[in-house]
Amino acid sequence: MTIGRRQFAVGAGMLLGTRRARADAGDLFARIARAREHMRTLEGPFEQVRTIGLLATDVRSRGRLALVRPDRLRWELDPPDDVTFWVGPEGLAFKSAHGRGAVRNAGAGIGVALADLRTLLGGDLTGLRARWELQVTRDDAAGAEFEATPRPGAIEHLQRIRFSLDPDLARPTHVLLVEGPRDRTRIDFGTLAVNGIVDDARMRPPT
Repeated sequence: MTIGRRQFAVGAGMLLGTRRARADAGDLFARIARAREHMRTLEGPFEQVRTIGLLATDVRSRGRLALVRPDRLRWELDPPDDVTFWVGPEGLAFKSAHGRGAVRNAGAGIGVALADLRTLLGGDLTGLRARWELQVTRDDAAGAEFEATPRPGAIEHLQRIRFSLDPDLARPTHVLLVEGPRDRTRIDFGTLAVNGIVDDARMRPPT
């Protein structure tokens, strides 16, 4: 089988496009890392819309996040959800109207999802590369966006993550978590404060 000039040009263009995307990803993540160097805390509201194929309507929730770099995230959903999650070096903990609990080895399920969310919000994004393929989908004056898909052989609860940032590359604007063709969660962030005062006691689960 011979390859014509047109096919060769298209194939070469695809290869070069892939290389440029990877180079752009490295450049973007380096700029995000620089933007986060001086970010100690991140706090503010969000709205979460959960789409489940088996349900007739979407499930809408509101809440607040608090992030203290390098490794503490508080994710609080308002009533009627009324649940708070803490992700820290000790693992995952939660408290709701129905009780509380802790998972010291948050190696699967919601523990991994929240740990990845903590990394997306304020961590070292290159740490995701062990399990995720990362590709830039937008990088311009309006901000940046990239997409993560599981690496071959990786067992992930999510099929795809899309994450968008403000032009300052420090504050997120939204996250899309895709579990399947009809199951997904979109999180839209409100005005997030950078380097505000966050009570350390709120960043740790009650004992």
